[in-house]
Amino acid sequence: MTELGLDEDILIQSAKAGFAEWASCTANHPPAFRGFVAWGETVRALRDRLTPNKWRRLNESNLALVVNQDGTIAISVATGTEQTGKPDVIPQTSSPKGTKTAGAVQVNVQGILFPEWAKALEESLAKGRATWIFLIYRDKETREIRCELSRPISMTADGYVNGWSERIILKPTPFDGPESLPLPEGGDGPQSPEIVVEIKRRA
Repeated sequence: MTELGLDEDILIQSAKAGFAEWASCTANHPPAFRGFVAWGETVRALRDRLTPNKWRRLNESNLALVVNQDGTIAISVATGTEQTGKPDVIPQTSSPKGTKTAGAVQVNVQGILFPEWAKALEESLAKGRATWIFLIYRDKETREIRCELSRPISMTADGYVNGWSERIILKPTPFDGPESLPLPEGGDGPQSPEIVVEIKRRA
């Protein structure tokens, strides 16, 4: 991880900041809010910790990134499936991602150019940048946060990132001690920050 200019503790502390917001939600919050606020707070915390080290924040459409000084590495944040943080199984994102992520994945593998991803791919190629995903899973059964920093190389037809050329597994972080926050009921809700909203005129 040091070759990427990163420290494991920075990533873990950022994930814990997102968890604190996730765990503070109640049944009175809208279902989608829990996942969105956890994602947003993790992004904020990661940027807070990396920008003093000459990283910079970058928002490309609805894809929030933090980019190193040379512009060669970008990191986005996403919630993963229960396989996240386990070296013997392959995780995927828990929600589908948009064209910006798709373009970044294609740059990572320098693979086939799909027409619908052309613009995003062209922009990423011009930047010469490798994109990594900080993947996070909050396990309510084992009471731990599992994380990994992984480089995506494939997506399903419906937009889930499901293949990785490299995975850096971080140590699990338990929800331990008397300071543990009560866990909210229900699922995380939608996790994708790359939201496309279709607006139709009322008949």
